[in-house]
Amino acid sequence: MADYASYNLPPTFKGLQFTSSTEPAKIVELPTPLPTAGSVILRPLYSNIVSYAKEVFCNGNPRGYPYPLPLIPGTNAICRIAAVPRDAPYLRPGMLVYANGVVRHRDNTLAMPLLLGITMGYTPESAALMEGEWRNGTWAELVKVPAENVHVLNEQVLTKELGYEIIDLGYISTLMVAYGGLSDVGLRPGETIVIAPATGNFGSAAVFVALAMGAAKVIAMGRNTEKLQQILEGTGDRVKTVPITGDVEADAAALRAHGPIDIYFDISPKLDTTPSHMKSAIASLRQKGRISFMGGISSDVQIPYSAIVFKSLAVHGTFMYTRQQADELIKLVETGMLPIGSRNGFKVTGMFTLEQWKQALEHAYDQMGPRKAAYFIANGE
Repeated sequence: MADYASYNLPPTFKGLQFTSSTEPAKIVELPTPLPTAGSVILRPLYSNIVSYAKEVFCNGNPRGYPYPLPLIPGTNAICRIAAVPRDAPYLRPGMLVYANGVVRHRDNTLAMPLLLGITMGYTPESAALMEGEWRNGTWAELVKVPAENVHVLNEQVLTKELGYEIIDLGYISTLMVAYGGLSDVGLRPGETIVIAPATGNFGSAAVFVALAMGAAKVIAMGRNTEKLQQILEGTGDRVKTVPITGDVEADAAALRAHGPIDIYFDISPKLDTTPSHMKSAIASLRQKGRISFMGGISSDVQIPYSAIVFKSLAVHGTFMYTRQQADELIKLVETGMLPIGSRNGFKVTGMFTLEQWKQALEHAYDQMGPRKAAYFIANGE
């Protein structure tokens, strides 16, 4: 018989469960998992709701993400540790932590990871992990995660010295995605980087992360001039904007006007064709410039082969981030080098109970943008 009392855990917990992408979700009560070796039980405080969630779990899953059913979604979250196994002596119940939803294979470091509570990836190995041990996500009162996916946050520094509210820390999740690509492409202090498109959640986050990493100039591209203006607010003169007009040559010339460009960071949304901003940005790069692909384009794209060869351009693809990169991003926040929170213009646009799931997903789809986040709050604090 499970010894819940010794871990101070309830025998059951509630979660938001989907049994189909064409049927409404339900609040279900499930048996509480216990912390076996290598796993930690967390109590989510603020679980991120990505803007495209309704395109994954509703309306027939138009994004086509593979995931097992039934499923409790939810990837990243700010949590309290609820229970720990004996092989994690550093972690203690009550600690404030960031739950990293990028689940990597312990037995094959070359295998593609899965995203907890959203997609099991496209390999038999990642599918097996999500169909079994790591199925359910953070849209629940409790969640089991791998011990290596728990990142302890310095609560004293973040809340007392820097003055953040705990909910402010939820935006770390969005910043972390951008940091993975910027770190991999080797952004160095003093460099100039183009970020396109920069008006979405992750693109705008890349602007703020690039500044914290020491970029001398960040050029934000986008079609929505109102959102480009929102990005400029409070960033000083190191951020410039170039609207995407669709005229490849004109947009490339507008980029070159800002001087030699070292990096093009692409985080395009789900598209079926090569976007014009990709052609413009690649054309604007200096000799030996670098390209980072992190977006969600679902089809093949056209890239200028000869230009890449003759200009000695380097292309780097990145999916999410590593554990080390997650720790590095958290350090940028804890040291104050990467400011977040309401006093720095970041806004929580919505907090929702699990029962308000439909409203929450619609809100995230309609309201997300630069400096914005929305959360499920299954546990109050």
